Amino acid sequence: MTQDIPISERFSIFPCGWWDEEEQKAKPQQRQQQTQTIAWAYEYITSTCAQKATEDLRQMMLDGASDQALRDFKVLNFEYATFSGVFRYRRANFIVTRTPFLTIDIDHLSSTDEARDLQQRFILDRELETVLCFLSPKAKGVKWIIRLPRWTDGLKFKQQFDAVRNYVGFEYGRDPDKSGSDVCRSCFLPYDPHCYVNEKYLINNTI
Repeated sequence: MTQDIPISERFSIFPCGWWDEEEQKAKPQQRQQQTQTIAWAYEYITSTCAQKATEDLRQMMLDGASDQALRDFKVLNFEYATFSGVFRYRRANFIVTRTPFLTIDIDHLSSTDEARDLQQRFILDRELETVLCFLSPKAKGVKWIIRLPRWTDGLKFKQQFDAVRNYVGFEYGRDPDKSGSDVCRSCFLPYDPHCYVNEKYLINNTI
């Protein structure tokens, strides 16, 4: 990505996906429905907007649903954000504005308790400013939205991600999902009443 893209703290929100009858699979929406802020995302995640979808997904896991069935359910039932920017269409070359935010996604943890423990460790990190931190829809992963540190200034997006990824690997022994290196990476918005938000982003905003 070029470095002359305007910077804003607003990002794109995309609606739930749709079912492709021909291919018999769920397809994510690629056109945004609105732009929003961290305050809005926090209010959405901690409200009941996605509570039923989140609970239903976790019940499907307990019932032994296949990975494909779980993926399709998430696409069809969860809105998602692109925390690193606003996009006319969810492709890197359709970016309108960049944010100073980066999504670190740690998945495939052994339990919800392990995920909560890692969430708390991330929140207390002294090097990376936590903006938002919540559990994944399956509750066995952590979504850590950070503000890019100064030591990534001047780098291209993938280089910024790689620098932060290396830091997380060194400090926590965890390897973030490599898909986070894509500036238009999507992040599902589940229900998490224990979502953390940095209070400085809690401006007046409602769903």
